[in-house]
Amino acid sequence: MKKTLLLQDGTSISYEIRVKPVKNLNLHLENDGTVWVSANQRHLEKEIEEFVCSKTGWITRHLAGIKMRTPPTRYFSEEALAETVRLYCDKLFPYYETKGISYPKIKFRKMTSQWGNCRPKQGILTFNKNLCFVSKECVWYVVCHEWTHFLVPNHSEAFYRELEKICADYQEIRKQLKGVYIQ
Repeated sequence: MKKTLLLQDGTSISYEIRVKPVKNLNLHLENDGTVWVSANQRHLEKEIEEFVCSKTGWITRHLAGIKMRTPPTRYFSEEALAETVRLYCDKLFPYYETKGISYPKIKFRKMTSQWGNCRPKQGILTFNKNLCFVSKECVWYVVCHEWTHFLVPNHSEAFYRELEKICADYQEIRKQLKGVYIQ
């Protein structure tokens, strides 16, 4: 259900209500500027409107940030990305082989909330096709990050100590990656 909230300054915020089995009201802002609220069937429209109204400052700031974003630069074709990832995996494998890790199955797909994924028990690494829009050093970091999950399946201190052994400047590269927005 689509709604529009008129603000005191004469502007408006359009949003969508999506009924979901959630306990609390949740506000979502998509990369394309779409605003939506997840609410359960018990929430009243008035309650949802008051919730959105209470978040107008946050919404306005973030919508302004989205409008200022420049389109991402493409660094690789999908084929070149796949080749680069496989090359990096081949480079890392000897290190992980000494730790008892078998060469994984490598997959690629579009993902919305992560750059890569490791499923250690299945021996699968999946990489986001949107890595086409980041530099080689960011791709290297993501590949190292996912391989490290074969040894440490979480993001504990031990994980980052292990990651640092193969990607010493991971913190700087990670900051670059966090600044990339893909639609």
